[in-house]
Amino acid sequence: MIGHQGDRERQAGPLFEWGISRLLMLMLVFGLIPMPVVDGNDGEIAIYQGWLHNFQSWSYPVGDVTWQYPPGMSLAILAPALLPVVAYKQAFYLAAFLVDTAVFAALVRTGRRSGRSMMGAWVWTLGIPLLGSMPYARLDIMVTGICVAALLWLPTRAGVGGALAGVGATMKLWPVLVLLGVGSTDAVRTAWKRALGVAAALSLALGAVLPGAWSFLSGQRDRGLQIESFGALPFHVARHFGWPGQVQLAYGAMQFTGPYVEITAHALLVMNVLGLAWLVWLRLRLPASFFTGAAPSVLGLAAVLLCIFTSRVFSPQFMIWAVGLAAVGTSWRTSGIRVPARLILAACGFTLVLYPFTYWNLINGTWSAVVTLAVRDALLLAAAVLVLRRLRTAATTAAGTEPVQAGGLVPRPHAADEAVATG
Repeated sequence: MIGHQGDRERQAGPLFEWGISRLLMLMLVFGLIPMPVVDGNDGEIAIYQGWLHNFQSWSYPVGDVTWQYPPGMSLAILAPALLPVVAYKQAFYLAAFLVDTAVFAALVRTGRRSGRSMMGAWVWTLGIPLLGSMPYARLDIMVTGICVAALLWLPTRAGVGGALAGVGATMKLWPVLVLLGVGSTDAVRTAWKRALGVAAALSLALGAVLPGAWSFLSGQRDRGLQIESFGALPFHVARHFGWPGQVQLAYGAMQFTGPYVEITAHALLVMNVLGLAWLVWLRLRLPASFFTGAAPSVLGLAAVLLCIFTSRVFSPQFMIWAVGLAAVGTSWRTSGIRVPARLILAACGFTLVLYPFTYWNLINGTWSAVVTLAVRDALLLAAAVLVLRRLRTAATTAAGTEPVQAGGLVPRPHAADEAVATG
């Protein structure tokens, strides 16, 4: 009886902390508690509201360089307007809170199952407020919510999970990366077919209704090197030793301009392609035993961290992606990513220091801001190395001890996972 009572207490543990932290976040975004620094939330919501007017006029924001999203993101812009709240800004905060609540509830429900863990709920509970009020004023929490739902469905309903990943990919491309972790041949075929079908159908339908659906491509192509990106760190240091570059506002973000910036941005794009190609090659060498229900979140987290490292843009909201993937992954006791998840949580704290508290210092390149950026980058790099080492170890061990099936695919899940799925 005592043991069961202790289990119930552990399972309900995050609820109080989640409630308190979300109450504080709501008070911050609604202005009931003043922020000591400007957080940029009002400006961000104003941009979204401007896009909303475009959509209500039956057009994408063609010519607006800040619009850099695939067609499906229009749905995330329109959704808050459907809530019974007068002001769009308040409706957006409420919509973000509802997504946050749904993700937390799903992780708690998942954590209570046999073979699962409540750590996923804890990661989500702590990670979101560690980014300040920003998650409630960004579109990324909605995309991450869809991706979390896809990850939770993939182990048992590959078609449903694939469809959700496809919806997420029409908003931002990264959610489709979680399909790298789907195991059996039938599940792979089902998940990818459903994802591509849903993404194509939704994008074509939106493009037919709203002109300018593909205008985002030019905005993405012309983006420069944002000052928070991994590639920007050497230039922050170089400024202290005479590098003549500058920081300027372009495409809605602060970017570097000057010698070697453009070549660095192109090099990052090449590294992105090579990094993802290497990850796919490594995935094909993984043994059948690796593809448990945790595999989509583990491989998805590895892919997303690689994309973050090699992105010209590393806005603080990108950390929401990593938190969501780490939360789902740590919901499985066998995922092996608990240490990377803790490193990601620590990186969230340093991200909050950078934005909004010392963002002006980062623009000016003070040593304190540069060191903070370097620590944040080092924490994420360590998390990525640990996740990738886990994948490489599994692939190397398999190569030496057991044959890998064609394509690294497994025809059926582990017996333990079948028990979880049927339980």
